[in-house]
Amino acid sequence: MRNLVLALALFCSPVFAFGELGHQMVCSMAYQLLSPASQQKVQQLMQLHEQKDFTKACSWPDQIRSLPEYQHSKVWHYVNIQRTDAKVTMQHCPAEGCVLSAIEQQRQKLTPFAPSKQQLEALLFVGHFIADLHQPLHAGYADDLGGNKTAVYFEGEPSNLHAVWDSRILEAASYQNATKQQALYQALLQKQKQWQQVSVLDWANESVLLVKLIYQGYKPGMLIDQTYQQQHLPELEQRLQQAAVRLALVLEQSFTAASSAG
Repeated sequence: MRNLVLALALFCSPVFAFGELGHQMVCSMAYQLLSPASQQKVQQLMQLHEQKDFTKACSWPDQIRSLPEYQHSKVWHYVNIQRTDAKVTMQHCPAEGCVLSAIEQQRQKLTPFAPSKQQLEALLFVGHFIADLHQPLHAGYADDLGGNKTAVYFEGEPSNLHAVWDSRILEAASYQNATKQQALYQALLQKQKQWQQVSVLDWANESVLLVKLIYQGYKPGMLIDQTYQQQHLPELEQRLQQAAVRLALVLEQSFTAASSAG
């Protein structure tokens, strides 16, 4: 019976990256890092969206991915590797695209700055995909769908590694609390310069290193207990901070280039 419950959990699990909470945290921290001029550009674009709040709108790419006109974007949320691969390269990106190519394609649409539906969508795609890439299991193994076909128990409930790293650890750590979110933002201010690499492949390979570590400790049916959560929460917090720093950098560079071009 226990195995049946786990199996059902696997096939009912969505293949989303950072849950809504994680995406909001990344976009909120990134927005705070932007210059006033870049914040204003974000606000201008958000006036074209029914959800005027950039932070809350950062989950939009997950919400529309199953709509007929956006189904092509499903593959943009991740990149898959084989278990024998030591690192990610652009060769891992299929012809229909992946998170690596999607970030670059969408960021190019932000320059020159000219508010439009296309630029609004590009802003939300970039914000979402940079966070996706920093969720380690979105640079995970093809044979188990980035951890979605793994089987674990989280505090007694059936789950999988993808869901654990997506949202379960964050929620258990009470990151719904705005004060705690702001403390994480304050902590990144001392480290942001060391994370401002502009190579998307660098970010992806940071995730691959974490994937290797995650699977070293994985056993089917294992219990994700407090010890596991305490061990890995700092890694997850750092990935959120890194995503925010890099998203802010990409937007700042795109908007500055747009101003220069204008």
